[in-house]
Amino acid sequence: MLEAFRTRLRELHRVLEAEVTTAIPLEPEQQAALQQRLGAATTRQVTLTTKVDPSLIGGVVARIGSTVYDGSLATQLAKLKGRLAENR
Repeated sequence: MLEAFRTRLRELHRVLEAEVTTAIPLEPEQQAALQQRLGAATTRQVTLTTKVDPSLIGGVVARIGSTVYDGSLATQLAKLKGRLAENR
């Protein structure tokens, strides 16, 4: 019941929760900059929950609800591999 209340309160205040995954831990100023950019992209206030996944190699993956912003190096390399395989 408490979580439902918190969810409703976030909706009322137009606050989104973003789950951010990076290859290495973010410094506080990096978190603040990312939070600001995501807020500008969504036109809402954003709160961050951060995780570390070294398999990303570099970059950031941000999940806001069902939307995923994938700027990871691992994904970019996979896309490049796919394009190279198509051109054989």
